Amino acid sequence: MVARWIIAPDDVRFGNLRGQGDPSAISVDGERGKGAVLAFHGFAGTPNEVRAVTEVAARLGLFARAPALAGHGPHARDLMNAGWDEWVSAASAELVELAERAGSRVVVCGLSLGALIATHLAATRPDHVAGLIALANATRLCLPSPGLPLLVCELFQPFGNRFYFPKTGADIRDPTARGAHMTYDVNPVRSAVQVLRAGRIVRAELGKVQCPTLVLHGRLDRVCPVANAYRFAKALGTTDVEVAIMPSSGHIVSVDVDRQEVAAHIEAFLRRIDPSIEAATARSC
Repeated sequence: MVARWIIAPDDVRFGNLRGQGDPSAISVDGERGKGAVLAFHGFAGTPNEVRAVTEVAARLGLFARAPALAGHGPHARDLMNAGWDEWVSAASAELVELAERAGSRVVVCGLSLGALIATHLAATRPDHVAGLIALANATRLCLPSPGLPLLVCELFQPFGNRFYFPKTGADIRDPTARGAHMTYDVNPVRSAVQVLRAGRIVRAELGKVQCPTLVLHGRLDRVCPVANAYRFAKALGTTDVEVAIMPSSGHIVSVDVDRQEVAAHIEAFLRRIDPSIEAATARSC
């Protein structure tokens, strides 16, 4: 039975990045002093997952950046030894650099694991963060899957450190978007367990988040339960929080059926927390 859900590290049939598009980091130059958005993709994903966020920022004349998370290279073995410390260290450096380039504080955004990273920055770097957007936050994982297998693997590490879970495809309800989505066909056990642990870390930090926050989640999410959206919002240290549930989307809510509504919520949020966007847009009309 174990052989059905564990793949050996030397099995050359698995592990390549699959899908369509460019997995490179996304950078957008905006008007200095106007604002900036830093967006993080999910575990085993690429910056394409948050391209919709950077496109909204570009339309509004903001700086934007969507880096590739540490360990997310062309093959799943690149991700094998990546973990929370590497992800947040690189993310913190990205935040400081973008704030300096833009000459302003930054709205941090993330999908799934990326939402945990963005939330951690909002909790620990409030001097650099103007707002938080959490998409399909991974503070808890669905049970029995994927949460239970990760709990088992966590208990039996380091035995399973060098193995992989097979994947059947992304949790995206739009068939075209699902076919194009870039990810690996396996997940490294060790780094997948790091996502579970990251959820616990960030749950303990939610009360430190004081900035305006937008929480978006797909109602049909099979990776992170939709209840995460409400638990997350309730635990925040700010009362300036909006929760919106996308009725027809799964986990990768930013590219799924309700992606246009997701973009509309993000644009409205950015306009609300930065009045200079509204003024600049009016002058250009």
